[in-house]
Amino acid sequence: MKKIYWIGDMINNTGPAIVNKSYYPYLKDKAVFYFNNKKIPRIINFILNLPFRNIIVVSGFSKLNYYMIKISNIFHKKTIYIMHGYVKEELEKKGINSTEKSVIEYKLLSKVNKVICVSKMFCKYMKVKLPDLKLKFEYVNNGVQIGNISNKILKDSNYFTIISIGGGSKNKNNLILCEAIKKINKKNLKFIVIGKDEEYGNKIRNYSFVDYYESLSHDEVLSKMCQSDLYIQNSFFETFGLSVVEALSCGCDILISKNIGALSILKNVGYNDIIKNVEDVDEIANKIKLKIKNKSNITYDKSICSWENRSLQLLKKIERD
Repeated sequence: MKKIYWIGDMINNTGPAIVNKSYYPYLKDKAVFYFNNKKIPRIINFILNLPFRNIIVVSGFSKLNYYMIKISNIFHKKTIYIMHGYVKEELEKKGINSTEKSVIEYKLLSKVNKVICVSKMFCKYMKVKLPDLKLKFEYVNNGVQIGNISNKILKDSNYFTIISIGGGSKNKNNLILCEAIKKINKKNLKFIVIGKDEEYGNKIRNYSFVDYYESLSHDEVLSKMCQSDLYIQNSFFETFGLSVVEALSCGCDILISKNIGALSILKNVGYNDIIKNVEDVDEIANKIKLKIKNKSNITYDKSICSWENRSLQLLKKIERD
């Protein structure tokens, strides 16, 4: 009998959902997954499974997930929380009143037996932010596995195409990238931006060199990456940054903030591959110019970073006392 019950989004194309769906093929023989995001069916399925499962894994934050953890505690089930982001800070950066969700998030972290962060950097960060809970925090770096899509799509040689995910989000900081590209002032530069408008979407759309896509499927995103030369992640903070490694797998060069969790798994990263100050237009513009002239040799170990390997590592952490 499967002893693990997995709570998490298995439907959408958000970061946590992509991670959950990536773990599924390798953990489905060990864990029960439920492919329905509607609240009532989820609650019923959880209640029906609870007596027969010893370990409850919650991947992603929600108020409902918190209450499922509380119920699991009552029945003395081992609880594991896979932490994809720090909700309190994410909301604060957007200027949203985070009091209620922040309180629930802290209670959730307090009640689980173990918190598994999605990168080494994020784990270290959370131990500093919540020192009273630091003994709960561990990590398993996210994996990457996208097949051979990059061999099927040709780049447009008339343009040097830059791409970034995150739309108009303040944290993703794509508006600064627009200013840096504008400063370079080359007609053959194109900037593909993918994501919701949020704070700065309308301003980003106004730049003549921008192609803006508010909503694309995961496969469509990968196709756009394969058509691009350089992927930039200029986030103030990124717990992992799965799209960074996906872009690398699609044949893009990368230029990323020093605060990206995916740095934990990358090799041959040099000074000109890292953005030290995500708000410094001159630094970013100069490093883009260097990227146009010379592509870096950044790699990662595909066998170690595969979802199969990550699943084995995660399972060990889940089952270990």
